[in-house]
Formats: sequence, structure tokens, C-alpha cells
Amino acid sequence: MKRLEAFTLGKKYNSPQDNEDALVVMPFAGYAVIDGVTDRNGTRYDGVLSGQFAARRIARATERFFLAQTDTKADPPLRYTTPERFIAYLTTELRRGYAENNALDAVNSDWKVRAGCTMMAAFVIGDRLEIVAVGDSGIRVNGDDVLQVLKPLDDVTSFVRQHAWEYFAKKGVSAELCGQYAADMTWSGSRHQKEGTPTAGPGVIEEISGRALLAAKAHLPNVPEGELMELIEHGIRYGQGNFQNSPDRALGYGCVDGFDVPAAHIATRSYALSDVHSIELFSDGYFKLGDTFGVRAWEQAFDEVEAEDPHKIYAYASTKGSTNVALTDDRTYLGVMLQ
Repeated sequence: MKRLEAFTLGKKYNSPQDNEDALVVMPFAGYAVIDGVTDRNGTRYDGVLSGQFAARRIARATERFFLAQTDTKADPPLRYTTPERFIAYLTTELRRGYAENNALDAVNSDWKVRAGCTMMAAFVIGDRLEIVAVGDSGIRVNGDDVLQVLKPLDDVTSFVRQHAWEYFAKKGVSAELCGQYAADMTWSGSRHQKEGTPTAGPGVIEEISGRALLAAKAHLPNVPEGELMELIEHGIRYGQGNFQNSPDRALGYGCVDGFDVPAAHIATRSYALSDVHSIELFSDGYFKLGDTFGVRAWEQAFDEVEAEDPHKIYAYASTKGSTNVALTDDRTYLGVMLQ
């Protein structure tokens, strides 16, 4: 290894310690970036919110797994044979965490209290570099070969947010309130708006939902309308989990959450180690990749995004945007020059 650069920062200005990202650095063995899923309802395990719990738990398990690849006497569950086996090991470790918190019954019956995270791992097995990914954290190899599995499901909720923002902006509402109302629609969905609030009127819901559906159908023509409406109506808080680790739904996506991750949601790459000069792992808090290797380039790209579209409505449309109390998301970068 010739050079390593790493950077991570929580999104909340006044509490960066709430960062739900984690990274693993084990030179000559493996590297990982992990992004904990934002908690939906205040669920805590080990004294921290569920996203942090998942990221920390999976980071520790990943460290053990990477170390085991250098030990010929390691227990069989820790030996790498297939990507699915690696993810199954992490799944088992997260379930063990639920058990230690007396939460197995709760997570088995209600997906809303499950912890979850993405996984982007790059580790050495003999003369190969193996890449295993679940979720939307990414990796760039040799400066141009990018693997990042983005969720079409996020596009749908982004359309809801965009059209809710535009609806209220045209009525002269301040940017701050546009953000609040758009977040309400995106987070809770059209069916769960609090009575008496500006987002709860039947006409408001009908117009915003209708526009979002049209946009989603045009963008994702092969997704059944029923799935689009399910997400529009129930939002991130009440609907998104119905698609998590589902192999049969068009909007299904992968997440390490202590339950089986279908093989269809595990992305892999394999390289001859001698062909890899650099790897750059990153969480989805970076909406634009750095022009070159290193923290400075990636932070410059981050600043450009914030200057162009801080609310994440247009060029970098997302399910949430930056406000005066928090940036859009936690962000993590890990770059390694191998040769």
C-alpha cells in the first residue's frame, strides 16, 4: 500500500457524533464503507439509534472476517468462499445483536424496528481483490471503473419530494416551509398526513401524488403502477420496508438487516490484485464523484453539489436535502493507492 486517505462526517451540524456511516481499514487485508439506515422511529439498540447500531456491529464483524482471511486456522464460517456466504455471516452477526438486546421477536414481526446498513467491501483473497456490495454505497477502481447499485425506489420518493416542493413554492411558501412540507409527504406518504396540516388536504394530496406518479411512470416504465402507488401513499416510514430484500418486486433492494439478502441484491466484482492500482469506497452522501483520487477532490465535488442544488430538488434530486441544521446525509470516503 502506497497511500491511504479517509474522511467521514455526520450530517448534523450540532451532533456529528451521530454519524451512521462507518469504515473499516485493514491494510493488506480489506477495506469497507458501511452506511447505517436512518432510524424511522427512535429505535435504539446498545444505547444508540438503530442505524448506528447496525453500522458499528457490521463494522466489527467485517474486521473479524478480514482478519480471518489471513489465518489458515480460522473457523469455517469466517472463510470466504462466495459473496453470499460473506453476507450471510454479517446477517448472522446482526441477528446476534438483536438477540443480545432481547429484540428478536420485535424485529421478526415489524420491519420498522429493524436496524440496517449498506455494505461495500474490498478484500484480498490470495492474488485476487474481491468486491462485495449490498445497497447503494459505491466503489471506484483504478479511477474509472465504478460500481454503485442505486435504488430506483429512491427515485420514486424523490419525485414525491420534488413535486411537493414545487407545489408549495408556486404558492409563495418559503424555502424552509417547502422543505418541511415536502419532507412530510416523502417520509410519511400521502395516506399518513396529519389532519389539519397544509399537506393533508385532499386536493393537495391528489395533485402532488398525481404528478409524482406520472413522473415515476415515465422514468420507470417497467415498474407496476401498484408498486409506485404503494410507495407514494405510504412513504419511506410506512412503505419502503415492504421492498427491502424482496427478490420478487420491481422496486426491491438489498440491505444488511439481519434477514436473508437475496443473491439478486448482492453485487460483486473480482480483479487480479496485480491489475488494481487504486480503490475508492464511498457512501451515498457523495452525490458526485471526485475528479481524481483523494479527499480534497471528493470534498471539492461535494462543495460543488451543495452550491448547485443544496435542497436536492433538481440536478441532484434526492429524498432529502440540506437545511440550516443538517446536510443531506452523512458522507464517507476511503481511498487506497495499492501500487
